[in-house]
Amino acid sequence: MRHPGFVALAVIGTVLGACSEDDAAPEYDFVIAPSANDHEALQTAFEEAKSGDVIGLEPGTYHFTRELNLTSAADVTLRGMGATRDEVILDFATQTEGDDGITVTAPGFTIENVWIKNSPGNGVVAHAEDSTFRNLKVSWDAGSVTSNGFYAVYPTDCLRTVIENVEVTGASDAGIYVGSCEYAIVRNSKVYANVAGLEIENTRHADVYNNEVYDNSAGILALLLPNLKIKENKWVLIRDNIVRDNNRANFAKSGTVVASVPGGTGILVLAGTDIEVRDNTISDNKSTGVLVVSYKILELLTGTTLDDAGMDPYLKRVYVHGNTYSGNGTDPQGGLKVVGEFNAAKPMENVMWDGILNEAGDSAEVCLGADENSFRNFNANGNFQNQLTDPAAHLCTHPALPEMETFE
Repeated sequence: MRHPGFVALAVIGTVLGACSEDDAAPEYDFVIAPSANDHEALQTAFEEAKSGDVIGLEPGTYHFTRELNLTSAADVTLRGMGATRDEVILDFATQTEGDDGITVTAPGFTIENVWIKNSPGNGVVAHAEDSTFRNLKVSWDAGSVTSNGFYAVYPTDCLRTVIENVEVTGASDAGIYVGSCEYAIVRNSKVYANVAGLEIENTRHADVYNNEVYDNSAGILALLLPNLKIKENKWVLIRDNIVRDNNRANFAKSGTVVASVPGGTGILVLAGTDIEVRDNTISDNKSTGVLVVSYKILELLTGTTLDDAGMDPYLKRVYVHGNTYSGNGTDPQGGLKVVGEFNAAKPMENVMWDGILNEAGDSAEVCLGADENSFRNFNANGNFQNQLTDPAAHLCTHPALPEMETFE
């Protein structure tokens, strides 16, 4: 062990104290305990860490007044040493400097077995390759309020990211957000009481599975938005998730994209190519189970114009199949209330498509499985008139997207 003497002790006048080789478990290069200056203790460990080091946090509550940054050493692990993640709390309620709780730009970072609370901005941010967020909890004591940070777990401009066994609540945009990334796995997580539960945005190759997403304004989102580094949202697989009761009032900051997302939506696909939604259990979402729309719907609803010539705002090859539905569409919210005015039947259908095609009129190739027989094309370009509910024209298939357990 290279750094046996790095321990933060909560004693008067002492931030960093020496310990013997026997005081720290051999698997840790740094061991830190709550102290009078938690920021100095952990930030110093980040700055002194070498490639492959493991930083251990003893049980207790740590208080931070500034953002933490890991910028140089590769393959560093930050690990709570408690029996559960609830025993090691990183509390940013008193933070006055920096926007986010933890920001990482060094590759190979792993954070696990800790609870991050009350960051003024995002909880933990990684702009790097090969990051892992494991057995992590992120929340805000204020509950679900607009003043909370936008994102709890926030990998962006990233490559090969794994998010697993994470619990997130209270984010004012998306609880788990993967944006402008290549290859991402999000699995076995619980996401609730956020605006958007889980969001894959402008990303290539994502597998989202075995998550429980509930009590958000909207559940799982696959979005393509303008003016970002990656100009497509492509090869996104959403499978084997429980998506239920996403009916929370939308508390997003006004003017953000998620502020316009209809509450009560289970899964939203907004533009993108090769998106597969399969084998999910989708229930009791008031607006609809699966909403499939082009970016042009935002232009229709908001009067804005797309200002990114490199982005295709239309859908291409969306495959929705094998899902189980119950109790959806009982009370459409937001923009879907307009659709509801032209839909005398209740409830609304489980799968809804805006029917918008590109200027050439090319097929969007929206395919449905045989079980997706509750369907509505609500014809947004036609002022929501002459809506179609027969799924027969959409009974087709696309090649299955690959599942990802790891990265080869």
